[in-house]
Amino acid sequence: MANIRDVASRAGVSVATVSHVVNESRFVADETKARVLSAISELNYRRDGIARSLRRSHTGTIGAIISDVTNPFFSDLVKGIDNVVHNLPNRVNVMLCNTEEDPAKERAYLDVLMEKRVDGLIVAPAGDNRAYFQSLIEQSFPLVFVDRTLSGIDVESVEVDNLGASASVIRHLIDQGHRRIAVLKATLQANSIGNRLSGYEQEIAVAGLSTSLELVVECASDIVSAQVGGTKLLDLDPLPDAVFCTNNFMTLGMVRAINARGLRCPEDIAIAGFDDFLWADAFRPRITAVAQPSIEMGEEAARLLMSRIAKTRSGPPVHRLLDTSLIVRESSRPRQLSQSLASAPTGDRAPSERV
Repeated sequence: MANIRDVASRAGVSVATVSHVVNESRFVADETKARVLSAISELNYRRDGIARSLRRSHTGTIGAIISDVTNPFFSDLVKGIDNVVHNLPNRVNVMLCNTEEDPAKERAYLDVLMEKRVDGLIVAPAGDNRAYFQSLIEQSFPLVFVDRTLSGIDVESVEVDNLGASASVIRHLIDQGHRRIAVLKATLQANSIGNRLSGYEQEIAVAGLSTSLELVVECASDIVSAQVGGTKLLDLDPLPDAVFCTNNFMTLGMVRAINARGLRCPEDIAIAGFDDFLWADAFRPRITAVAQPSIEMGEEAARLLMSRIAKTRSGPPVHRLLDTSLIVRESSRPRQLSQSLASAPTGDRAPSERV
């Protein structure tokens, strides 16, 4: 690869002149500048970004560590991060890492990103690296948690009210006449999932309904495992009236389990999920779900991080709690209403509504 000395030699100027042209750090006569730019083009010269960043003490790169790149929620979240950094006046690159909810993999990525001297991190923490994150905080390293947090780690964060949103789902199911309500829970260390279960337990207790352990089935956070877990709920006698699914993979697995068993939703069993997704409105029945502002979460996390990197804001960590919406569709209807509408023309069916 050509270096700056090769460019200077080709253009017949000093290395300093090439540097001034490249960095626009001093006036250079148009004729001389034209020769330098021509030499750069002919030699396909590229600046040494690493050396340049070391001189400037920052790299123009941030790390984004998420738990599952295949999950549409996290895809949208990353899009939100990119929306912000792409439009900054100075170019910022994002290094994306996918932990698959594995703390060991997360630790390895943290080591790599710190070796790459990233300027800051946005992390959906996997759960077991508290000491590492605490050491970053003690060094005043720019760090933002997104979607979930870790107990005892006080750092900038962007979340939604998982407990409150889940409670609203359960109240809705109870209002629809469902009494035997089950939960399909993702096995994650994330406090977000724990808070969603707490929202369920809170509303079940307030309504004086059964809190039987058999109604809570836990499984790995993927569609195949969720189908297996959903099948366990369908094996219960009596069958649950409704199932609350704690993330979008749980919802998809539950739908698969119902279809495989030859049952109907909501005539035989209702569904409501946490995480709306593009296909929820295309299912038949359409799926009732909590919609999270996933893109906005990514955008807000990026804004918080960039303000810390730029040192335009100081003081204690900021904790953003964004609003959710409960989108009510046919999958959570009462059995009697569902049966009466089953033969109705599509145009007679109620549209989605936000609660």
